[in-house]
Amino acid sequence: MRVKINEDAALKTGSGARAFHVLEVILKFGPVKPAQICQMSGLGRSSVHRAIHLLVEQGWVRMQLGDRACVATYQFDQLAVDANFSQPVQDQIYPLLKELCQAHYLHADIAFLFGAGSIRLVESTESKTDTNSELSLVYSDIATAIYSIMEPAQITRLTARALQDIEVHEKEEITSGRLAQRIVQARQDGNKAWSAGHSIVCIPFQDETQLFGAVRLRQKTATKSAKQILLYAASELQRSLPKVFT
Repeated sequence: MRVKINEDAALKTGSGARAFHVLEVILKFGPVKPAQICQMSGLGRSSVHRAIHLLVEQGWVRMQLGDRACVATYQFDQLAVDANFSQPVQDQIYPLLKELCQAHYLHADIAFLFGAGSIRLVESTESKTDTNSELSLVYSDIATAIYSIMEPAQITRLTARALQDIEVHEKEEITSGRLAQRIVQARQDGNKAWSAGHSIVCIPFQDETQLFGAVRLRQKTATKSAKQILLYAASELQRSLPKVFT
């Protein structure tokens, strides 16, 4: 049976594009012989052999003894292990988020709640934003948005952990019930946490592995229609990715 992957890649003429396309086949189906790579990739025999030669030179691929099938090397495996990958849910959100930001003159940030009980920014459209910075589990609108889609027991575990390490004024935000009030308000607003003046909105998400996070949308230049624009962008995220933005 003839199996093809990513047929559009086969149409690209650059040698680099062909080499990466061949590498994709080897990673998915290897050990795999050159003739099989031709069938799966839609590339010609000479293109496949040139790509293999390039990948072998780089040390990412080698030919197996005897049957001459191609397999990825340990060097490539180590390269992948050491690489800084985005989360799968980030890859789903990114194209739509980029489009919305360009169309409506917005900035956007992506944050995750990690297993250790910390919320960190991981990506931003604004270069000066400190990504990988830790956010408050109590005061940040991103935290409020994430809590709005969590079960009460999950929120209790997180805030109980936070109480051990945070400042007095943050503890009062929890014990006074003000944090709970903000969570209730976010739920009433359709799982959206708005800033004062409605110039910023945070929309929570959850992926298949139960990893929680949020997208923060904000206008580059404040306008009178800020809330309407942000509400539209948030609604588009929820409508287009319903399995992510619950």
